[in-house]
Amino acid sequence: MSEEFGKIIEKGFETWKNNLNIALPFILDSLFSMLFVGMVGVAVAFVIGFDTTAQFFDRVQIISRSMSEGQEMPAVGAASLLLLIKPYIAHLILSFLIIIIGLFIIRTFFKAGAIEMAKAATEKGSTGFADMMNYAKKHVISLLLTDILIGLFLLVGIVFLLPAALLSPALFSGQGGAGIGTLILGIFLWITYMVIVITVLFIAPYILVIESLHPIDAIKTGFGFFVSHKLDVILLLIFTVAIAIVSNLVIGSVPKVGGFISTFVSIIIVQPLTTLWWVRLYMAKTNKPLYVNELLSHPDDLSNEW
Repeated sequence: MSEEFGKIIEKGFETWKNNLNIALPFILDSLFSMLFVGMVGVAVAFVIGFDTTAQFFDRVQIISRSMSEGQEMPAVGAASLLLLIKPYIAHLILSFLIIIIGLFIIRTFFKAGAIEMAKAATEKGSTGFADMMNYAKKHVISLLLTDILIGLFLLVGIVFLLPAALLSPALFSGQGGAGIGTLILGIFLWITYMVIVITVLFIAPYILVIESLHPIDAIKTGFGFFVSHKLDVILLLIFTVAIAIVSNLVIGSVPKVGGFISTFVSIIIVQPLTTLWWVRLYMAKTNKPLYVNELLSHPDDLSNEW
């Protein structure tokens, strides 16, 4: 008998309390991401020159200070900044792409490890560093491909902007009332489409790691799981997004240190809990073996877990 939604939340929280080390992948993700960005930044500064880099940050700071005081962006400052970076546009674009790709790979590696740790903790009651490393290396490529495929599905929604693109001459001729309306409608439909795709396929990466599937099979299984358990998926998605938003708003409002504390809470608590809940949702609804703490569980729970 599969668990109800409330029981999944409760048991997932218990698993998290007994396995706080599930935060390790998210901690390492943050540390390696910062280290990688720093290394790329130093490399760029070395290529374009440290003096030029220092001038760049000085001018950015001046512009930021002016805008934070309620003033408009100073035209002279903006122009001088553009002239400064113009010879290095190619370097900056390349470094930006390297950072995006590198962060994507780092995030995916530790995401795979986090999902496997959550699976092991849900299934056996405990997990460790070995679970993270073994399965992160095993699934990182497949998980990368899955995320890329989902990203391509999201880009398909750009077709909703085609009618506005066909009317683009009218948009810039001052007579584009209908064109602007079509553009707004297209953007709305694209956003709606993306929300639907994200909701339907949100659990696919978790399934890929749990079941050791290929990307296409993981997406198919994720779609089938959503069709069979759409209410639970939607509820958990709303629940986890609400927790993330509320924690950021409440904790982030603390003066001076709010941003740091909010990030800390997200890495140590919110992200590990979210991963555990999604893993448990799939495992519970597909009747996978779930760990039962016989010293703490009610007899009825024992019969429901297996």
